[in-house]
Amino acid sequence: MRIKKITETELGFIPAICLDPSVGKESIKAMQDGMSDRINWIRDKMESGLEIFVALEKPKNEKIHYKWVGSMLHSDLAINGQVPLGLLECIPIEFALEPIEGEKSLFINCMWILPPFWGKGVGKALIKFFLNRAKRIGGASVLAYDGDKWCGTSINYMPFSFFKKHGFEEIERDGSRVLLHLDLGANTPPKLIYTKSESFKDKHKSRIDVFFNCQCPWSKLMIDDLSKNIKENSNIKLNIIKTNNRKIIEKFGISRGLIINGKPVIKRLALWNEMEKEIEKIKN
Repeated sequence: MRIKKITETELGFIPAICLDPSVGKESIKAMQDGMSDRINWIRDKMESGLEIFVALEKPKNEKIHYKWVGSMLHSDLAINGQVPLGLLECIPIEFALEPIEGEKSLFINCMWILPPFWGKGVGKALIKFFLNRAKRIGGASVLAYDGDKWCGTSINYMPFSFFKKHGFEEIERDGSRVLLHLDLGANTPPKLIYTKSESFKDKHKSRIDVFFNCQCPWSKLMIDDLSKNIKENSNIKLNIIKTNNRKIIEKFGISRGLIINGKPVIKRLALWNEMEKEIEKIKN
């Protein structure tokens, strides 16, 4: 296994990891537009210092068990003669699309290891490589989750415990969201921007504000799920709010999630089965 910082000409590795086989054919189809938006966003943000580190190894002609998929050949996962095992994406904290503020720190946008390679040291290798890069800036930061799951699945996405294990210290938390930081010489800990509530009164309609950005293709699935399922509900006003602009995140204190009638109810990406439960509450 080797860790490589990919260039703009090597972005083909990104869809292979973000939309890996465990996602499912129907979901992948729905997220193609979101993936195109993500690639364009990556190209743009590379000019602001965005970096993506990918763990790679040579294809092997042997069977592997792929969680949620079944048995397949290791070589079936190859892209351009290499098998991507996972990635870590980071950016100078000033440009992060999360409700945080800071300086002189490299912020982890996301980290994902393909299921067949869980527990094989891939995450450890990626975080070690990342920290060596972060030393140049003076700090490393991440917004992780404590006791929460990715899109309501069984996956501990961006787990708080993993980053604690690698030296990060808790700075602040807002529910399950935890801001962590590792000082690497700059002594400039970041701050969390808390999600804001507001009063909302309308006897005839409920208002749903859904927040998304182009950093993750799952945002597209979230928006499509919500729009499709409440399309014919005349009692709900849906506002779709794009948070590619940090000023929007600073205003609301949320980058992806759901605010219903002025109250934050989900502060991360979610799929319809989760969102439906929150929407049912306003009907009763």
